[in-house]
Amino acid sequence: MIVLLQINYSKYQSEIDFPLGILSVGSALKKAGFEVKLFNITENNINETVDEIITLSPEFLGVSVMTGIQTKHSAEFCQKIKKKKNNLTIVWGGIHPSLLPEQCLQESYIDYVVIGEGEITIIEFIRRLRNGDGFDDVAGLGHKKNGKVIINRSRDLIENLDKYRLDFSLIDVEKYIFKPRGAKRTMVYKASRGCTFNCAFCYNKIFNRGRWRAWSVDAVVEDIDFLKKNYGVNAIQFYDDNFFINQQRALEILERVDLPSHVEIRIDMITDDLAQKLKKLKVDKLLIGIESGSNRMLKLINKGYTVDRIQKGIKILAKYDLYTTYSTIVGLPTETKEEFNKTLDLIYWIRKIHPRSGFNLGTYLPYPGSLMYQFAIEQGFKPPQRTEDWGSIDRFRKDFSSPWVDSKKVWWIREYLKIFNYKIGLLNKWLEFRIKSRFFSFHLDAYIIKRLAGLAIEEKGIIGKILRKIHSLIKKFKSGP
Repeated sequence: MIVLLQINYSKYQSEIDFPLGILSVGSALKKAGFEVKLFNITENNINETVDEIITLSPEFLGVSVMTGIQTKHSAEFCQKIKKKKNNLTIVWGGIHPSLLPEQCLQESYIDYVVIGEGEITIIEFIRRLRNGDGFDDVAGLGHKKNGKVIINRSRDLIENLDKYRLDFSLIDVEKYIFKPRGAKRTMVYKASRGCTFNCAFCYNKIFNRGRWRAWSVDAVVEDIDFLKKNYGVNAIQFYDDNFFINQQRALEILERVDLPSHVEIRIDMITDDLAQKLKKLKVDKLLIGIESGSNRMLKLINKGYTVDRIQKGIKILAKYDLYTTYSTIVGLPTETKEEFNKTLDLIYWIRKIHPRSGFNLGTYLPYPGSLMYQFAIEQGFKPPQRTEDWGSIDRFRKDFSSPWVDSKKVWWIREYLKIFNYKIGLLNKWLEFRIKSRFFSFHLDAYIIKRLAGLAIEEKGIIGKILRKIHSLIKKFKSGP
């Protein structure tokens, strides 16, 4: 048996984390005839899962790791399992080991790393492991030989993704259906890989080599029809890095799927004609990285547009009443206080122009291998020297030590922006005042709102159920008959 593991952070409760990485690799292994078991846990389940995996005696443990808090928890897990069963082979894959394979292999609790896409590499790896053969010519693999770290040649990207379809029988699908708004049974799905744009802060340039590849329209529709028929899924959240690289293909998928959907798109792709089509095709939420309110910062990170273009796109989205979450980055290298405030000014302007909007504010995270990484180091960023220490490099944590911004302040602003999602009039006015006046001290209101919202979202106890009911009634009253 082969075991694949992903560890999510329990405090990130915005949605259920669907394990796309280990499901994709597990599906390839199962198709090739191997027995596979997937574990998708949080840090709270580490000890019990260590014991359970040891009882399974797997041929190896594969761990999918993203740079940030997931790195820390994955390291903790592997250290614990090695203490109890030192001869268990551990393979790391995913974004973090693909960006820093040499550093990962310096750790005693990591035996091998898969660099880039893992579907083909992992099958070659397990066959070599079973036969006792060497690993020197396995493309996309990092390993140790006589105490020396060896990084093999890179593997070509998969050209025909239709050969690698998800096998939903490997997971409890029902566990990953969530209800972000209303009564929709929403499922995460990924219809493509990569992005052709050149954003300087993004890991995609090295991980996907600046390329975009996609499953065929028929394959995507077939998968979603399966989820609709067998699990009652009635909304889709597309997790593509940019769903609209091929606009004609994207629109065809939305038309054939015929479900409310959430998609990611660039603001400079928004036109009057496209917005009209998105509204007609039931797109009920967009995620757009506008990043900054400073033209200098936008140029620094290679966004390819200006604040004027951002505002033009937002006016169109507001015109067609398309709910949009706008993602922004602060704390970029060389960003001034004035430029930081320009981003807050842009957020305030959006609130006035486009009331049906949400915001996702995060501190800049220097991804190894990204176009800005070396520049970030030159400007004062000190990369962690141990793998587990990358757990503190997390853009959504208030204890992230950024050289360029107070991350605790950013964290609090982000918490206030999240409260806009509750759409309560007087509360929103208060939050708008906070943003406009830069008043981010005395956080009692945020503590209380977060606590009550958590009870309502999870419907915990009588209070949680009453709060959820009140919120539903308010929404129904505001929307009218």
